[in-house]
Amino acid sequence: MLLLGLLGFGALATAVDAPITSVTVYSDQARVVRTAQLTLSGSQRVELPLLHGAVDASSVRVEAEGAEVSRVDLKPVSPEMLLATEARKVLDALDRLDDQLTRTRSEREACNTQLSALRGLNPQPLPEGDRDKAPPPRLDPSGWNAASTFWIDTLDKLQARLRELDARIRDLERTRERQLQEASRLGGAPRSPGLEVAPTLSGSGPVKLTLTYVTGNARWFPRYELQLAPETNRVQVSFFGFVSQESGEDWQDAVLTLSTAIPATATALPKLATWKIGQQERFIPTPAPLVRPSRPPPPLPPPLPAEAKESDQLRQRLLARVQATPAGQTEYVVNGLDVDSPATGINADASVLAGNQAPGSTYEAKPPPAPPPPPSLAAGSMPPEEYLEEVVVTGSHSFGGLTSSSRPSVPTTTLGVGLAPPAAWRRPAVDPRLPASLAGGYDLAFPSARRETIPSGGGGRLVPLFTESWPVKTERKLFPALARDAFLVAELQSPSKQVLPGGEASLFVGSDPAGTASLKLVAPGERFTLPLGVDRAVRPVRNVTLVESEKGFISKDEETLYRVTLEVANPYAFPLPVRIHDQWPLTKDKDVEIKLVRTEPYAKQDKVKGALEWELTVPASGKTVVSFEYTLRRPKGWRLSQSQ
Repeated sequence: MLLLGLLGFGALATAVDAPITSVTVYSDQARVVRTAQLTLSGSQRVELPLLHGAVDASSVRVEAEGAEVSRVDLKPVSPEMLLATEARKVLDALDRLDDQLTRTRSEREACNTQLSALRGLNPQPLPEGDRDKAPPPRLDPSGWNAASTFWIDTLDKLQARLRELDARIRDLERTRERQLQEASRLGGAPRSPGLEVAPTLSGSGPVKLTLTYVTGNARWFPRYELQLAPETNRVQVSFFGFVSQESGEDWQDAVLTLSTAIPATATALPKLATWKIGQQERFIPTPAPLVRPSRPPPPLPPPLPAEAKESDQLRQRLLARVQATPAGQTEYVVNGLDVDSPATGINADASVLAGNQAPGSTYEAKPPPAPPPPPSLAAGSMPPEEYLEEVVVTGSHSFGGLTSSSRPSVPTTTLGVGLAPPAAWRRPAVDPRLPASLAGGYDLAFPSARRETIPSGGGGRLVPLFTESWPVKTERKLFPALARDAFLVAELQSPSKQVLPGGEASLFVGSDPAGTASLKLVAPGERFTLPLGVDRAVRPVRNVTLVESEKGFISKDEETLYRVTLEVANPYAFPLPVRIHDQWPLTKDKDVEIKLVRTEPYAKQDKVKGALEWELTVPASGKTVVSFEYTLRRPKGWRLSQSQ
């Protein structure tokens, strides 16, 4: 019996706190790791914190350093039980915080009273009526030094204690505000089930317990910030991950890893079926059983009147605590507004309610609207491709004495031939906005630069991943025939040693925003070009002169010589690389002849599009002139029109 009692005592469950320490975020889910520290002495059943939200029970894994995991019990928890457990915890925390706030404010008030009394100590002269009755007392300065020292030291101690109490009150109020937000969430949030994990450990001494599981409703998107420094011709590349989640659990002070991989869900290897090619010789009827319809079940009895559940009562208590005035806090009424004003100044997180609210009235808390659903990995899936072969029977064939002959009325039969997938299979498709698609099939992982806190349903947060400085080559692209301004572009070559996924990028020139751009997948050493806005200080000038003449002896033709001159001035004190683009017209009419005569200096020519391109460097505070000439010859009296 003693042995059985000891075994029963060793099997008692011990509740331990296992905070979230690290999270790996994928395109549409996350892998969460919780860590707990405990001390074992024999066999012990451990109760870990309840898991909320869309937790995949098949992904739960428990590991222990310093002990052996003998078994793991998983138990679904109903929404009512889950709510009751969390509600009791929040209510107990609010009660403790209210008691601490009351004690701290009482001590602060006592310190203020002592400080006021200490500051009121002043030497008092003799009353006028007593001055003539007795000679004035002789002053003894021997105690002045001790009295002043006592007064100054006590004053400093009280002021230091007041500062400590004010800081403690602010911390308690912030903690209480977080608990009130949690109470509001529990009181108004829809009910969702949970999962209880209870491993049984065997060992002795300190143990590090690790719980890993996969949850849904989490995602991240790549974001970039590219800031050009014109003085050094370098660009600062900052890579972020925009993370959001509605898993039902707050990730507090956790190490994040953002991954572009798609976790594998299939564990069974495919099997090749026997591949047979032939034809059906005859039809054999197969009897089928007759299914008799069963009688419908009798109607259900009317439901009994529902009793008040404990979870509903806890919800009402939570909502009442959210709307109640904090213990020991003073209310001030200013212009008809009820403002909870702490003693240490304005709280930036406080809420101001307008209107006249009667005391003792009931508040109704509504849950926040649900966030939009994230893009799914299955969006845009396409039906599988099949390899088909058309088989037409045109002659007679003999198979072991059996003859089958073709008839003109036999229709054409289309048979599926090849390694076609099953009919229910669908090609996996990834939404183009998700990291798994933006990474081009690469499995990339980016750890966060520091620990982050991502609340559930609290919107997204930019998580910094890394910052690098890249060399850049900047130049101005000029289109004098189309625009009067210069376009600033940057040509980069990635010196990074890792592949970077595509994503939205915010562009800056110095401290000025220059727009946005969409980056594609960037491989190490790959070159790409980014637009950085308009440089209004560089304004090209385009002039066109015409010289008309007639040529021919019998049939006169009109010929026009066009001379186009382009001038670019450099307003900067450093050489300015520019790329000038222009064009000459083209025609498909055989009676019209257009010929490019010359370019000065030489320009790259695209005779298919009629495009010209000069790549030049304008000297510092100087000017560069380029020109080109072309002729247009047509029959005399023709009127020409232009089309794009």
